[in-house]
Amino acid sequence: MKAIFLFLAITFANPVLQRPFHILQDDNPIKLPHELPFHDIDIDPLDRKPSMCPDQSLRKIGHDYAISSDLQLCNNLTLHQIFHKFPNATAADAAVTLTLCIGMVNFFNSGIGGGGYITWADTKHDDYMSMDFREISPNATNPDSFVEDYQTKIGGLSIAVPGELKGLYEFFKLKGSGTVSWHDLLDPVVDLGNKGWIIDEALAATLKLYEPIFICEGIKQDWSFVLNENGTEVLQKGERIVRPRLANMLNVLATNGSVDPFYDPEHWIVKSMVSTIKRYGGIVTADDFSQYTVEIMNPIIQKIRQGYQYSPNNDITVLTSDGTSSGLALMAALKLMDKFPNVQGGDYQDDTTYVLIEAMKWLASARSHLGDTGNINYTSAHDLLLSSNWTQNAYDKILEGIHLNDSTGETYYKTNNDWKFYEPLYEINEPHGTTHMSIVDKFGNAVALTSTINLLFGSLVHDPLTGVIFNNEMDDFAQLNRTNTFNLTASQFNLIQPNKRPLSSMTPTIILNELGQIDFVVGASGGSRIATSVFQSIVRTYWYNMPLLETIAYPRMHHQLLPNEIETEDISMVGHETIDSLKQMGYNVVQHAPKSVINAIKRVNGEWHAVSDYWRKRGISAII
Repeated sequence: MKAIFLFLAITFANPVLQRPFHILQDDNPIKLPHELPFHDIDIDPLDRKPSMCPDQSLRKIGHDYAISSDLQLCNNLTLHQIFHKFPNATAADAAVTLTLCIGMVNFFNSGIGGGGYITWADTKHDDYMSMDFREISPNATNPDSFVEDYQTKIGGLSIAVPGELKGLYEFFKLKGSGTVSWHDLLDPVVDLGNKGWIIDEALAATLKLYEPIFICEGIKQDWSFVLNENGTEVLQKGERIVRPRLANMLNVLATNGSVDPFYDPEHWIVKSMVSTIKRYGGIVTADDFSQYTVEIMNPIIQKIRQGYQYSPNNDITVLTSDGTSSGLALMAALKLMDKFPNVQGGDYQDDTTYVLIEAMKWLASARSHLGDTGNINYTSAHDLLLSSNWTQNAYDKILEGIHLNDSTGETYYKTNNDWKFYEPLYEINEPHGTTHMSIVDKFGNAVALTSTINLLFGSLVHDPLTGVIFNNEMDDFAQLNRTNTFNLTASQFNLIQPNKRPLSSMTPTIILNELGQIDFVVGASGGSRIATSVFQSIVRTYWYNMPLLETIAYPRMHHQLLPNEIETEDISMVGHETIDSLKQMGYNVVQHAPKSVINAIKRVNGEWHAVSDYWRKRGISAII
């Protein structure tokens, strides 16, 4: 296959020069292999087990700053290069560096070729914000073009316009401290990309999984940075990897002082990206980049657990993401749970588990009402799902499954196995991917940020000149021509259309205590398991009064209504007695390898407790 030749006179002594380059067009678009049974979010070679006896050293305790994300390397880099170096830097400043660092290193699940959401809280000034920098479908999108399932998963047609850089820059301008420059925030990541880092267990596992793709003729030229000198196999754990092209491109943006070159249709960065996307059969244009916008809005805010009967976790205020995220569905489920009492140590008791799983099913039902904020039905979804009528209806139906045995006096529980009982509006899609980070600072600020390129390595399209790995977010849309087992139509709110953001399960969330202080910052990765994982972590924290370490380490459950089954991460850890009880309640219980990863920070007696999900992705938090 004739390879594209891109020439840019780059000298690393002066890598910011924006010099002309020439593109020799390839009339034969590159076609990626269609049969990829492993193209998902599962890092199969990586041992990812929860723990019932977590190492206490994985709970980091401090007073001033805390960072919880998937990567210890990036946590420490941000702590030392931003918080230590710039004493007045805030969580908003740190979020820029941390996000770009994670995208540089864990490029299999996030990066500037993707997008996401931010929830922000500045408690000193009562300033709260939600930002949607989700990717947007190209203007030339035609739903009829996606005749095969793989076309939304791999290759150029699966790519939506990236929003992460625009989101980070707008966030920096709006909420940054003003004491740190854009260049200062990008410089540590540029340096890391040029000098490289040692490949860890998680990256090594994903590279090995995708090795058959990366060494394919016609593709290996674009992915040469992950291959050995001979181009015969991927780099291994313990070897050094560098990304100088991405570092150079970020340096252009750092020197410019903005992200304008990344969205300028006349700039070589955009021209290179569009050329590569076209080479892989995509339709994203330079104008699509120039027209990309970030949605800024108020977060969804609700006060729950009101009254001293819920002490010590009473009168908390939940802030979660709006827009095309699943924050609204999460909030609906929390309002529903608010009608049930606290149960100290209630994890995996029969009564509490029944209520938890039923609430998850209603959360899934709530998600079926969501879609792009441009849809006129979105406001009515807000009104419906946060109404007392919706909450009371769901609560009454949960109570219908609670019965008293007249002969024994014992209470027993029965789920309803008819999915229609939970009143879903449409079939919901299966979102993927993601990384989440939680950050707090000593000034009363907190950031919950979740970002993704969707499936592992996104679309599998990498622009070798700019170093950008592109998302495959078109797979997060619903499609009418996709068959389903449940005779439930695809969501009208989330169908593929031009200039539209796909629905996401991402739910970056901040909780304030009764004094209005930052109390809990949490979010997750893991596709459709994101919202239920965040939901379960909040319930464990505020209903069961569980410590943060156990909240994250212990095995989790997930129910998304369809298919009608409980996913559990480890049946033996949950306990066969609990599993048998769930089966007697009518649930179908299956075991799946962990798919969600939670990174969170909790205030405990005036200190920060930070825990990253080491057990599922090897993250370790950083704290001062």
